[in-house]
Amino acid sequence: MTWFPRAARAPFCLGRRFLWTRLGAPSLSTAQRRCLTATVPTAQGLVAEVEAKSASGRPIRQDSPLYAKLTEEVERLRAENDQILAKVEELDVSRRQLVSDSSGVVAAIGEGGADPSAMAATLEKIEELDQHMGELRSVQIQNYLSIGALKRQVVTVQKNEEVIRLSTQVYEKIAQGEEVPEDGPLAVSLEEAVGRLRDEFDQFSQSIAVTKKELDTVVGRVRSIELSLRARRGKAGHEAETLRADLISGLYEARRKNAQLTRYRIQQALNVKLEAVLERAREAFRFHARIQALITSGDKPLMEVEIASILREIDQAQKHADDLEAIKAAHSKEVQDVTARLREFEDKVTPETGKLREKLIAALREEEFCIARLAVLRQVQAQDIKFLANLRQALS
Repeated sequence: MTWFPRAARAPFCLGRRFLWTRLGAPSLSTAQRRCLTATVPTAQGLVAEVEAKSASGRPIRQDSPLYAKLTEEVERLRAENDQILAKVEELDVSRRQLVSDSSGVVAAIGEGGADPSAMAATLEKIEELDQHMGELRSVQIQNYLSIGALKRQVVTVQKNEEVIRLSTQVYEKIAQGEEVPEDGPLAVSLEEAVGRLRDEFDQFSQSIAVTKKELDTVVGRVRSIELSLRARRGKAGHEAETLRADLISGLYEARRKNAQLTRYRIQQALNVKLEAVLERAREAFRFHARIQALITSGDKPLMEVEIASILREIDQAQKHADDLEAIKAAHSKEVQDVTARLREFEDKVTPETGKLREKLIAALREEEFCIARLAVLRQVQAQDIKFLANLRQALS
């Protein structure tokens, strides 16, 4: 019997209801069947929704329907994986028996006392079970990846909510003309939150260093296997097949390490963004305290110096904003140009199209970063203008 790699012989896409029915799974309820269909798009859709809201600056609360959907989807995927694990174990029991039978048949064939067609039939049954188990394992892997992505969004919402809560309290006190003492509970909470974010950032940096070393080791091993295979091109013996299997395993391991590095860096970027929000809040209440102290002192010459300083900062912020608007416009044009270029390769996947897509995503991200920085500048300008008005009113 001709053997084909599982990826070549298994159906490319099977609906989960069809898959479980074919495998002889117990009858499922309507709710269970719904659970076994289209779970990856559901998880991806939730992740995309959270990321879109984060990019827009709209906060997501832990008591929101979206947050509830995230946690519910995690639990649902875990329950589905439990079902898959039970089914795989059931199939594996049958497979182990067939493997044992095949060993007996091989021994009998060696002694000339067995029909070779029996061995072919046994191997075919094992192959079919391998197909079914492979399909289930593929679903299980996708579920694990989805669970990880959803959990990261849950953590993102939790971190965002804490930071927004603290910064909102600061700005509310400033709006009410109240000071935030450096040794008061709110300032201490801000300091502790910043400290946690920095500690996490450092922990991720350490993990990145370790993972990069592991990746270098994997890449080195992959290159060595690749060289060995080059000397065996055109061959399909046991040694060449083993090398190809090792090469595929190494390439997937490198892919996992790269994905892990990406996840670490995404978390670091989140922490930096949140730390910036808290630091701006701390600077705001310190600046407010300084302005209030200056107004209370009644020192008009110093007020005039501070007014001139604030005016310079407002002017610098405006120039910076103008520069960012120009950069944003350039990125927007690049998005249009690269998109048009990609349309010329609609039916192709080549290194060139990969580079173009990376360029497109980079332009979209940079445009997003420009918008975020412009939003911060507008907030700072509004704050400076308010403090300026307070000083001018005190002077008059």
